[in-house]
This record gives sequence, structure tokens and C-alpha cells, in this order.
Amino acid sequence: MPQLFERGGDLISFAGGLPDLDLLPVKELSEQFARLTRIGGRIALQYSTPHVAKALVPAITDLMGREDGRTDAASLVPTAGSQMGLLALGLGLAAPGETVLCQTPAYPGAAVAFRTAGLRLHGAPEDAEGLDPLALRDTVARLRAEGQRVRMLYCNPTFQNPTGATLSVERRHQLAEAARELDLLIVEDNPYGLLGFDGTTVPVLQGMDPENVVYLGTFSKVFAPGLRCGWIAAPEQVAERLRGTVEVMALSPSAFAQAALAAFHTRGGWDALIDAYRERYRERCGLMADALERELGTEGPWHWQRPDGGFYLWLRHEGGADTGRLAQAAARHGVSFVPGSHFGLDGECRDSLRLCFSNVPRKRIPEGVARLAAALRGADVGADLEGRAA
Repeated sequence: MPQLFERGGDLISFAGGLPDLDLLPVKELSEQFARLTRIGGRIALQYSTPHVAKALVPAITDLMGREDGRTDAASLVPTAGSQMGLLALGLGLAAPGETVLCQTPAYPGAAVAFRTAGLRLHGAPEDAEGLDPLALRDTVARLRAEGQRVRMLYCNPTFQNPTGATLSVERRHQLAEAARELDLLIVEDNPYGLLGFDGTTVPVLQGMDPENVVYLGTFSKVFAPGLRCGWIAAPEQVAERLRGTVEVMALSPSAFAQAALAAFHTRGGWDALIDAYRERYRERCGLMADALERELGTEGPWHWQRPDGGFYLWLRHEGGADTGRLAQAAARHGVSFVPGSHFGLDGECRDSLRLCFSNVPRKRIPEGVARLAAALRGADVGADLEGRAA
């Protein structure tokens, strides 16, 4: 994408889902990393086994426990972040040609991972409150009657990417019950669950039914993505099977990354950093939502809801505008976003777009939204004139 535009200036990006690493205590980390290298480098820089290091287990159980998740060392599988975990699940727990139901709009990385594993994707039924457990039973029965082997249900139930939506506790219990009745394994992807703006957390599905939920966790959003460290929490027999898959994929996890995260947790815990992230993202989400209301109004044609946490705002056009084309108009105004079609399983969601506020300097958010609104208004006017001419 070009960096110079008709209006001049540089690009303001609302596209990439990046954390704000200005909040990391870099000086403290550099000292810890140096100490780790000096004292334990011969071990931390060596190959390891496909297990979560014993020293890191308390850091993971601490994070999961904040959302009522339950795990132990025997149930944990190390990954290089959730993306690796998704592919490991597709390769290790399903066979090519089997079907995965996906919450939609869907995280594109999940769709790519499952398709790379040779799996078929089908949208999970939803209503205004999110995933619909009653309709899920009908959908699974219909697909199985058609001869499809429906293996898993993939969801991102808390501050979802891309919509920012959160599934209610009542629906979570109903979903867990339906999945168990259907012999349908739930894959719960939870990168954002601890990033509620007011500190509120919602119980994870894994804690409700640990024997039928495989949980994907990552340090990328609550710490930093550059260490490439995450985990799968699964029933013990499933975890053992997945260890073989991740060993083939990566041979061994980074012992250095695991040791560094364990040391950080041991010395100070997670509270200060997570609270700082929550406050930063709360402020930036508020700035973006306020700017959208000023620039686009609240009566349409664009509609959105303020999320309670996470990284994203999801805008939908009531007239069905093609946001892929609008992205080009936005680029000419010096702002970027991700068109909604990237989150559809078969190109749907073209009338929507995702904005990320997490890594945009606060002073640039109102300016970026003003640029975006100018592009969207201009496109609407052009479409209206085109329609009148026709």
C-alpha cells in the first residue's frame, strides 16, 4: 500500500491487530533476559521437549484461573502462539475432509489453518445473541445426514476477533451442553479474554467442560507476540496426542521464551501489565467510538457497537456496501482497515469492516476516523449518484 496520498501525509493504520508494547517494562525485561542468558543460557538456549516447562505452568494456571479455567502440567501442550495451535488441532485431531463449524465472522487465521489441514468449513448458526445452541443441534444433524463428519466447533467467545462481541454466560453453558450431546469437540480460542476494559472477566468454556473443550491460550496479547509462546489446554489423552503433532511441526518449543515468561511472572505477576493494557485499550476504544459517532452519526448507514474489551470495532453498512472497494477509497485518504470479506468463510461479510484501535497513537485516532469518514461518505455519495443515473 502506498505511503503518500492525495491529501498528503502518512498512513494511519486501523488494520493490524497489534498490541501496544510501549507498556512493556523493557529495562526490567532486558535485565531479566541478560540474567537468564548468563546463568542458565546453556539450558535455555538448547533444544527442549514438547512439554510446557515446569516453571511456566504456574504462570499459565494463573492466567486461566482468572477466567475460571482449570489445567495442570499433564494437560498443557506448548505452542508458538495460537496460530500454531490451530494448525496442530486440525492436523492432530481431525482427518482431511471432516467438517469444522466456525463462528462467523471468523478469525482468518483459523480458516486458513483448518483448510491447510484439509478440513471443510461451515458457519456455525448464530442469532442476535451470538452462537445459537438450539440451532446448532439442527445444523449438525443436517450435515451428518448429508454424510459430513462434523468434528469440531471453533469459537472465539470473548471480545471476538473481528466483532468484539462476547457470548453470555448462559449461552456458554447451553453451548457446552449441546456440544457434549452432539459429540462435538469445542475449540475455544481466547487471546483477548483478560482485556476487559473494566477488569471484568467471563468464565471460559474450558472451565465449564474441561473434558470436551480444547483451549488455545497465548502470551501475545497479555505480554508480547515476539516471544512466540502459547499453549493448548486439553484433556490429558488429547494433549498427549497433540504433543506428537507439535513436535513434528516445531521439534521443540523455545526454552528461552518459556523461561523468560516464567521469570517475569515469578518476580512480579501479571496484574500490573494486564491492568496497564486494559486501561490503554479502554481509552483508545473510547476515542475511536466517540470519533465514529461524531463523524458518522448514530442513525446509519453505518452501524457498530462499543465492545467491552479486546482490540476491535466492527462496522456494518445497512445498504450492503462493498468494503473491499471502500478500502481503496480509504487508502487515498490515508487510512487503512480490514474489509469484512477477509472474515467470511466464502466471501460473505462484504458489507462490514474491522477497525483496530490497540496500537494507534491516541492523538491520531480522531484524525484517522475523520479520514475514514470522509472516504466512506464520498463512496456513499458516489454510489447514490451512480444509482440515480441508472
